[in-house]
Amino acid sequence: MSELPNSFSVRRSTGTHADVFAAVGLAKLLASSGRPVRITEESTSFDVKVQGAGNGPLNLSASPGYPFLKTNQKVVVPHGAVDPVDYKAEKAKVDRIKALRQGKKLKALDKATLEAIDKEKPRPDWRLLQVLNTLQGDETSNRVHELITKLKPGEFQKKLAAALHALAGQEPSDLDWRATSVQLFTPIAAKGYSRLKPDSTDRNDKTKDQWTDPFVEWLRYQGYFAVACPFFQGSKSEHVRLLCPVPRDISIRALTAAADNLRAIWLPGNAAQLDSLAVLKLAEILIAHSSEYHADDVDPFDDFPLAGRSPADAVSGITITHYQSLGNAKAVSAMSTIALPGWFPLKTRDDATAMLDILAEHQVIVRSLQDNHSDEIGMLIDYRRFLQARGQQAVQMLVDFMSPYGSLLLRAWQQGRWLRAFRPGNFRRIVTAMATNSRLSQVLENPGFQAVAAAVRRATVSAQFLHANKQEHRPVRYDLFPELRRKRELPKPDPLVETVSEFIQSYNSENARQAEILKTNPEKRSWRPPPQVTTEEFAAFVALVETIDASIVGAMLCAYGSCREPREPENPAMVVGTEETGE
Repeated sequence: MSELPNSFSVRRSTGTHADVFAAVGLAKLLASSGRPVRITEESTSFDVKVQGAGNGPLNLSASPGYPFLKTNQKVVVPHGAVDPVDYKAEKAKVDRIKALRQGKKLKALDKATLEAIDKEKPRPDWRLLQVLNTLQGDETSNRVHELITKLKPGEFQKKLAAALHALAGQEPSDLDWRATSVQLFTPIAAKGYSRLKPDSTDRNDKTKDQWTDPFVEWLRYQGYFAVACPFFQGSKSEHVRLLCPVPRDISIRALTAAADNLRAIWLPGNAAQLDSLAVLKLAEILIAHSSEYHADDVDPFDDFPLAGRSPADAVSGITITHYQSLGNAKAVSAMSTIALPGWFPLKTRDDATAMLDILAEHQVIVRSLQDNHSDEIGMLIDYRRFLQARGQQAVQMLVDFMSPYGSLLLRAWQQGRWLRAFRPGNFRRIVTAMATNSRLSQVLENPGFQAVAAAVRRATVSAQFLHANKQEHRPVRYDLFPELRRKRELPKPDPLVETVSEFIQSYNSENARQAEILKTNPEKRSWRPPPQVTTEEFAAFVALVETIDASIVGAMLCAYGSCREPREPENPAMVVGTEETGE
């Protein structure tokens, strides 16, 4: 195929994953020529460009680009259909796997059962086919698939060339492929018409198909199989939550490979938990498979440099569309977009390692929150809001999440439930990178704040951790975090300062008592009590509260004070285990 455009602009006409599907489907089609293709995100469009297109004509594939789905006996697989799938046969495999596992984890199964499960392994795109069938997208995709396979190669190439030229000129393709608009590929398609009821419209009159371009719809079908990451939710898996990575500046091969990796991972929890884990996991996948920072045992994605960029510079975010079950049908009930972490650019391998460490820490914490507890659901929603924001606003939302997390941490450890604490170094890295020259970074750099926060940490999470490991510890101040959170909300700084002052007095007195014990117990002289909070440090803290704001300083104190170093016993001679093992 010659004289085809090598650069296209796909308009973001719907503001949903339909735009991403169309851009990715176009990129996939162009990449069938064997040339590298890149997608970049603009404010109102996605630009799709063939790299090195001046080296000869583009020879595009004549394949439909996705499998033909036979859902029941009435569906006839056309002659020449590409990759036909018998839905009932695939579902039978899945049912046999469930019977073999009987609700057990894989590590609890014997070798023979594992081998039987491996033989019954369904297709990698099985969940995509499930959702295609569930949301009734197979009828239109099958129809277009059949029309393409019936065309002679020369006729198909002619239609394809005309459609691509029309797309490049922002004109309709005028193809007669009878594609229909369904809510799986275009979520806003099921939202009805802006017309009067006496007009005699109904949901089946196909009026909406007058605005459907068959060529763009076909691209969306291809894009769905390339980047869609659907997950089932609900007690009976009756709801569908469809996630779709949004390309910012990435090759089509790297984007589809990242989507394949994300789709293969099981993500638990309610909407807020699943969304947050998906965003964090996708960022981890991009770093782990980048050209510069991939591990020795991991293959990098094709044409995916990440040096000097963050994951958000490659994939800007994930669009999320929730299809709510209404009994016999499903309808779009919510649509949103969550940004990928762009906390700091990866200029060195140490930056990449630090980012991976933070991502892993946040994933463990988000996974450990329980969505059947009302307070923890609220925290999950707050964390998702942190991911949705950027810059100083995002840091403030992270602080708002971490502030009550300290109280949860103490309560959980007291009850014998393991939760991981944030590490101060990771929290400090995010704040200093995203809130440069802001009040938050001023708070974190203040020596008085550092001293008071360290005292809060030793009297709460460190003391509780030592107590849980049956080590010698100071009294655990369970009331401190709730009191700090309550006082920081009051209109004047005085209540917060008074609370901190009373705590420091008690804290220093406890340190002095431990020092006296050392004098009368020679066997304990191998260790020393933690340092006192000095008058100068407390004065610096008070000045900070009066200068910045009691609400901000109080929230930061709860957040940073609830962090805990991996091995931070109050007594340096005590060798206690990590939070993960407690050994």
